[in-house]
Formats: sequence, structure tokens, C-alpha cells
Amino acid sequence: MLRDRYARRRLFTFMVLVLLSVGMIAVSDTGPVTELRNGVRFAITPVQDTLGEATNSVTSVVDAISEVDTLRRENEQLSEEVQRLDDQLAVMESMREESKRLTKLLGTQRSFTGDGIETLAAGVTSRQFTQSERLITLDQGTETGIREDAPVFSEGGALLGRVTDAGEGWADVMLISDPNSLVAGWVRRTKATGEVIGRLSAPLAMTDIPRTEKLSENDRVVTYGINLGGGFRSVYPKGIPIGRVVDIIDEPEQVVKTALIVPEADLENVEYVLVQTNFKAPKRSNETASE
Repeated sequence: MLRDRYARRRLFTFMVLVLLSVGMIAVSDTGPVTELRNGVRFAITPVQDTLGEATNSVTSVVDAISEVDTLRRENEQLSEEVQRLDDQLAVMESMREESKRLTKLLGTQRSFTGDGIETLAAGVTSRQFTQSERLITLDQGTETGIREDAPVFSEGGALLGRVTDAGEGWADVMLISDPNSLVAGWVRRTKATGEVIGRLSAPLAMTDIPRTEKLSENDRVVTYGINLGGGFRSVYPKGIPIGRVVDIIDEPEQVVKTALIVPEADLENVEYVLVQTNFKAPKRSNETASE
């Protein structure tokens, strides 16, 4: 009996669903249902649009953030590339300047050879600039023929000083700006002579110039290359540029005057030098007398 009752209930339910389906099909295109559908669609359209705009906005923000991050990375890469190129340019510029200096040094060396002066190129390894001295140390020494008192020239051929001591792999040079330096100077234009002494960072002083000599600013001073008196002969060849006159000290009560000279060579920043290797060491008067 229970089975029959359950079967009838299922049949009834099925018939009700069929009738509802047929009814919904019948009224789906009727005015009220259509209006209801349109009303619902009208009501939810702004929501759909808002949601769509919000979605687009979120998407745009995400895209913008992603683009900014990409641009940042690209900018970092470009900055690194610019720095790398700057470093390469600095190295190339340094190499170019180095090449110019060495080319100039080689040209000067060839010109000296034409004048019968044999030289050896050397680099400066250290500087000793104090309140009482001006010395530089070279990377060449006795093993290459450098000897004490050998004249030393700049890469442009101007006078730098002379070797005061040397050993294997090194040589000390006293610059003409050292207070202990003494060079016989000669003014090219007037043939006036005097003793050029060092004054550290101040201009050189050419002293003991006869007051009758006419000097002018920018007069060029070169090495005289003759006997300095007292039994000593100059170690420097004749005609090597020393510098130019920038001032003249002429006291009326004095029989001599002094010319201040700016060195031709850059004494403070010299990096390469030429050392004369075929010079004749000066002889003292007692040595000459004993021969």
C-alpha cells in the first residue's frame, strides 16, 4: 500500500512540473513578463556598467604600475650603461693623454739626438715636496746608465734638474726649484747672464745680472752651459730652456739686479722625464790640477 501511495505522489509531482513548464512557455512572451524582464535588466545595467568600469580601472592601474616598474628597470639599466660608457670614455681619455705625452717625449728625444745629446726616458714614481726641498724619484737607475749629476729634462725638452743619487731601479732628481739648485742662465735676447736659483713654489730667481743689462718681461732664459766659477763646470748642455722672465727687481743702489722666472717645465706635475746618458761629469779644480 505504501508503494502505491509513493508512486501516486511522484506522478502528481511530475504532472505539476509539466503544467508549470507549459505555463511558463505560454506566458514567457507576454507583456508583463517582458516588462518585468526589461525592468530587471534596466535596474542591473548601471551596476554592470559600474562593475565593468571598476574592472577596467583596476586593470589600468595594474597596467600602469607594471609599466612604471618596467620603466624603472629600464632606467636603471640605462644608468648603468651610461656609467659604463663614462668609465670607458675616462679610460680612453687617459690613454689618449698618455699617448700624447709619450709621443711628445719621443719627439723631444729625437731632437736631442740630433743635437748630440743621448737620453733615456724614465717615469716619476714619487715626489718629495717639502718646505726645504724639491725632489722626484725615477723608475730607472744605474742599470740603465743613469749616473749622478746627469741632467734631466721634461717631456717638452725644458730643464728639470739633475740626478743627485742613483741605484739599481731608481734615481733621485733635484729639481731646479729646489733651494740648493744652481744653474748658469743666459737671456737669449740680450745675452745677459746670471745664476738661476730655486725658490720652492715661488718663481726662480736669476741673480747677479749686471744692472746695465736691459731686460723685459717674457724674455726667454736658457742654460749657459759654461764654467760657473770656483773650479766647477756646468753639467747642463748649452741652450736648454729654463723659463721666461715675469718680473725684474732693480734696486738703484745695487750694481746687479734680479729677474724672476717662471719655469718652462711643469715642475709640480711632471710624470715622464728624459735623462742625459752621455754627459761629461764636471771636474773640480783640484782634479784638473792633478791631471
